Amino acid sequence: MFAPARRAVPPLAVWLALGLSMGCSSSAPDPRFATPNKTVETLLGAYGLDGVSQEEIQRRLRARQPFRLHDPATFHACFTSFEGEVSEAYSGFVVGALAAGRDDIRVTIIDDVAHVFPTSRVRVVMKRTDAGWKIDLEQSVPAEIRTQFQDIARRAEKAHR
Repeated sequence: MFAPARRAVPPLAVWLALGLSMGCSSSAPDPRFATPNKTVETLLGAYGLDGVSQEEIQRRLRARQPFRLHDPATFHACFTSFEGEVSEAYSGFVVGALAAGRDDIRVTIIDDVAHVFPTSRVRVVMKRTDAGWKIDLEQSVPAEIRTQFQDIARRAEKAHR
Protein backbone atom coordinates (compact mmCIF):
# COMPACT_ATOMS: atom_id res chain seq x y z
CA MET A 1 0.00 0.00 0.00
CA PHE A 2 1.60 3.16 1.23
CA ALA A 3 5.28 3.35 2.08
CA PRO A 4 6.04 4.82 5.49
CA ALA A 5 6.61 8.57 5.34
CA ARG A 6 10.24 9.60 5.44
CA ARG A 7 11.25 12.23 7.91
CA ALA A 8 12.89 15.26 6.45
CA VAL A 9 16.37 15.97 7.76
CA PRO A 10 16.28 19.23 9.69
CA PRO A 11 18.16 21.99 7.80
CA LEU A 12 20.39 22.76 10.79
CA ALA A 13 21.59 19.16 10.88
CA VAL A 14 22.48 19.36 7.18
CA TRP A 15 24.56 22.50 7.68
CA LEU A 16 26.32 21.02 10.69
CA ALA A 17 27.12 17.83 8.79
CA LEU A 18 28.45 19.82 5.84
CA GLY A 19 30.59 21.97 8.09
CA LEU A 20 32.04 18.95 9.88
CA SER A 21 32.66 16.98 6.70
CA MET A 22 34.40 19.92 5.03
CA GLY A 23 36.73 20.30 8.00
CA CYS A 24 36.37 23.92 8.94
CA SER A 25 39.71 25.41 8.01
CA SER A 26 39.71 28.37 10.34
CA SER A 27 39.88 27.73 14.03
CA ALA A 28 38.84 30.20 16.67
CA PRO A 29 41.59 32.52 17.86
CA ASP A 30 43.22 31.97 21.21
CA PRO A 31 40.76 33.51 23.72
CA ARG A 32 43.64 35.42 25.34
CA PHE A 33 43.97 37.38 22.07
CA ALA A 34 40.33 37.38 20.89
CA THR A 35 40.09 41.18 21.08
CA PRO A 36 42.63 43.99 21.42
CA ASN A 37 41.46 44.51 25.02
CA LYS A 38 42.00 40.80 25.78
CA THR A 39 45.55 41.08 24.39
CA VAL A 40 46.23 44.02 26.71
CA GLU A 41 44.84 42.04 29.68
CA THR A 42 46.98 39.04 28.71
CA LEU A 43 50.14 41.13 28.35
CA LEU A 44 49.66 42.86 31.69
CA GLY A 45 48.72 39.54 33.29
CA ALA A 46 52.09 38.13 32.21
CA TYR A 47 53.57 40.75 34.55
CA GLY A 48 51.12 39.98 37.36
CA LEU A 49 49.43 43.36 36.92
CA ASP A 50 45.94 42.03 36.28
CA GLY A 51 44.84 42.56 39.92
CA VAL A 52 46.84 45.73 40.57
CA SER A 53 45.01 49.07 40.68
CA GLN A 54 45.72 51.79 38.15
CA GLU A 55 46.90 54.06 40.97
CA GLU A 56 49.42 51.48 42.17
CA ILE A 57 50.73 50.92 38.65
CA GLN A 58 51.20 54.67 38.18
CA ARG A 59 52.89 54.94 41.59
CA ARG A 60 55.36 52.20 40.58
CA LEU A 61 56.05 53.91 37.26
CA ARG A 62 56.72 57.26 38.97
CA ALA A 63 59.05 55.53 41.45
CA ARG A 64 60.74 53.76 38.50
CA GLN A 65 60.07 50.38 40.08
CA PRO A 66 60.41 47.68 37.43
CA PHE A 67 57.59 45.28 36.69
CA ARG A 68 58.60 41.62 37.04
CA LEU A 69 57.77 39.22 34.21
CA HIS A 70 55.97 36.15 35.59
CA ASP A 71 55.07 34.34 32.36
CA PRO A 72 57.62 34.77 29.53
CA ALA A 73 55.84 32.40 27.12
CA THR A 74 52.57 34.32 27.36
CA PHE A 75 54.44 37.62 27.14
CA HIS A 76 56.17 36.63 23.88
CA ALA A 77 52.88 35.30 22.45
CA CYS A 78 51.42 38.83 22.65
CA PHE A 79 53.57 40.11 19.75
CA THR A 80 53.58 39.60 15.98
CA SER A 81 57.36 39.10 16.23
CA PHE A 82 59.95 39.38 18.96
CA GLU A 83 63.64 39.38 18.20
CA GLY A 84 66.53 40.39 20.38
CA GLU A 85 67.37 43.23 22.69
CA VAL A 86 65.72 45.94 20.62
CA SER A 87 62.40 44.09 20.90
CA GLU A 88 62.99 43.92 24.66
CA ALA A 89 63.32 47.71 24.74
CA TYR A 90 60.31 48.26 22.48
CA SER A 91 58.18 45.92 24.57
CA GLY A 92 59.18 47.78 27.74
CA PHE A 93 57.89 50.99 26.20
CA VAL A 94 54.62 49.29 25.17
CA VAL A 95 54.07 47.56 28.52
CA GLY A 96 54.72 50.80 30.42
CA ALA A 97 52.33 52.76 28.20
CA LEU A 98 49.55 50.16 28.39
CA ALA A 99 49.98 49.73 32.14
CA ALA A 100 49.95 53.48 32.77
CA GLY A 101 46.73 54.00 30.82
CA ARG A 102 45.03 50.64 31.28
CA ASP A 103 41.77 52.03 32.70
CA ASP A 104 41.38 54.64 29.97
CA ILE A 105 42.23 52.62 26.86
CA ARG A 106 40.40 53.48 23.65
CA VAL A 107 40.44 51.12 20.66
CA THR A 108 39.71 51.75 17.00
CA ILE A 109 39.66 48.91 14.49
CA ILE A 110 39.88 49.22 10.72
CA ASP A 111 39.93 45.90 8.88
CA ASP A 112 42.68 43.81 10.50
CA VAL A 113 44.50 46.65 12.29
CA ALA A 114 43.66 48.00 15.73
CA HIS A 115 44.96 51.22 17.21
CA VAL A 116 44.98 51.07 20.99
CA PHE A 117 45.33 54.41 22.77
CA PRO A 118 46.28 54.11 26.46
CA THR A 119 46.86 57.89 26.47
CA SER A 120 46.23 60.63 23.94
CA ARG A 121 49.94 60.66 23.03
CA VAL A 122 50.59 56.90 22.68
CA ARG A 123 49.28 54.53 20.02
CA VAL A 124 49.87 50.79 20.18
CA VAL A 125 49.25 48.96 16.90
CA MET A 126 47.82 45.46 16.83
CA LYS A 127 47.23 43.19 13.89
CA ARG A 128 44.64 40.46 13.61
CA THR A 129 46.37 37.11 13.03
CA ASP A 130 45.09 33.55 12.91
CA ALA A 131 45.88 33.34 16.64
CA GLY A 132 44.12 36.62 17.46
CA TRP A 133 45.19 40.23 18.01
CA LYS A 134 48.96 40.66 18.36
CA ILE A 135 51.04 43.77 19.08
CA ASP A 136 53.28 45.05 16.27
CA LEU A 137 56.27 46.47 18.15
CA GLU A 138 57.83 48.29 15.18
CA GLN A 139 54.65 50.26 14.56
CA SER A 140 53.84 50.81 18.25
CA VAL A 141 57.00 52.66 19.23
CA PRO A 142 57.45 56.19 17.86
CA ALA A 143 60.32 56.58 15.38
CA GLU A 144 62.40 58.87 17.60
CA ILE A 145 62.21 56.41 20.51
CA ARG A 146 63.05 53.47 18.19
CA THR A 147 66.13 55.39 17.04
CA GLN A 148 67.21 56.02 20.63
CA PHE A 149 66.82 52.33 21.52
CA GLN A 150 68.74 51.25 18.41
CA ASP A 151 71.58 53.67 19.22
CA ILE A 152 71.78 52.35 22.78
CA ALA A 153 71.85 48.76 21.49
CA ARG A 154 74.64 49.59 19.00
CA ARG A 155 76.72 51.28 21.70
CA ALA A 156 76.22 48.34 24.03
CA GLU A 157 77.20 45.89 21.29
CA LYS A 158 80.33 47.94 20.53
CA ALA A 159 81.29 48.02 24.19
CA HIS A 160 81.08 44.22 24.42
CA ARG A 161 83.47 43.65 21.48
